[in-house]
Amino acid sequence: MNTTTETTNSRSKLQETLEAAGKVAEMGIDVTALKKRVENAVEDAVIDAQRIARQGKHKLEDVVDDTTYLIKKNPLQSVGYALGAGIGIGFLTGFLLTRRNGNRAH
Repeated sequence: MNTTTETTNSRSKLQETLEAAGKVAEMGIDVTALKKRVENAVEDAVIDAQRIARQGKHKLEDVVDDTTYLIKKNPLQSVGYALGAGIGIGFLTGFLLTRRNGNRAH
């Protein structure tokens, strides 16, 4: 009876060990698949970011070309816009500096 019990215990322990090994192997496969998915997602994100950066660069170049064309076509109008923007920024800066200094004096 002792030998039969030991044999049964050995087999059940062997089965438990094999089951545990199978679970570990399954988890290893799952981790490998997950790792590949993450790597692919990161690679896709990098490629998308590079594509968006290239598109932005091309659009910026188009804007610069259009601006250059408009400045060459209407130079006086361009100078007028620049002068108006400069005067507006100057007045705004002067107003804010005067207001700030005025509050401190009181």
